[in-house]
Amino acid sequence: MLYSELADTFDRLEATGSRLEMTTILADFIKGVDKSELRNIIYLSQGKLHPDFISKELGMADRLVLKAISFTSGTPDSKAEELWIKTGDPGEVAEQLISKKKQMTLFAEELTVDRVYKGLTAIQDAEGKDSQDKKMKLLANMLHDSGPVEARYLCRIVTGRMRVGAGDMTILDALAEAFATKEDRPAIERAFNITCDIGFVAEAIANGGMDAIREIRVQINNPIKVMLAERLPSVSEVVAKMGGKCAIEYKYDGIRVQAHIGKDSVKLYSRRLEDLTHNFPDIAEALRAQCKHQEMIIEGECVAVDQETGFMLPF
Repeated sequence: MLYSELADTFDRLEATGSRLEMTTILADFIKGVDKSELRNIIYLSQGKLHPDFISKELGMADRLVLKAISFTSGTPDSKAEELWIKTGDPGEVAEQLISKKKQMTLFAEELTVDRVYKGLTAIQDAEGKDSQDKKMKLLANMLHDSGPVEARYLCRIVTGRMRVGAGDMTILDALAEAFATKEDRPAIERAFNITCDIGFVAEAIANGGMDAIREIRVQINNPIKVMLAERLPSVSEVVAKMGGKCAIEYKYDGIRVQAHIGKDSVKLYSRRLEDLTHNFPDIAEALRAQCKHQEMIIEGECVAVDQETGFMLPF
């Protein structure tokens, strides 16, 4: 698929404030998407390359993006920076300056969704001595073959400013409309809640329909979406909400952790799906030693303990 088709869809999503209209736009679009590309298209629509629990950041520094825009459009850095300050939107800067290019190159290559995804992945993975220069050149290469609207969304994605309204719930609504029925919507959401990977869910329903969705199970290293309590003003209202009877326990001063213990690895996730494994290597190692190559998922509160007294410390 050409990236211009996806960018035009982003443009239509951004132009409407109606969630129902967004759902219809997305549903109509994804019906015509090649199933092999759908997963990555879903990620890109949220300005990502993968689910949130994979701890890799795409974000490029603003100055690098500005440099790539200036280089591609033939605009002095000072003028591009002035426009950036005025708009506050790298996508708007790219769109305006790319549209003013005096001469279109005769050697432009086709910009496809696959090429964009691979290019953004290369930007994300660039490391080492010349990584900043490499990132700038990778982006400039894609901008070189972009139209104004394509450039707008490329620059928003790489700077983490992709906001076209394609939230998780809207995408799930669109998947139900495109591949199932309204009655199937809860089952689709459940599949998302136990995998936290909306691209995977989209790919599953596109290829296998609701049968594939119903077969989705909890998996090691796919964190389960955390259920959070609602706040109420008083204890009496909490008891009333629970039907007059409830159990109460102490709230520990710590951090909620979901541990995924595989046969050869341990992953720790926060309630916001952040990978905490490297923050708490001692916990990961203790779980690995205790579980002895068994597979399990454990959730609990991680607390600090005074080794001399055995009492919990403020976290």
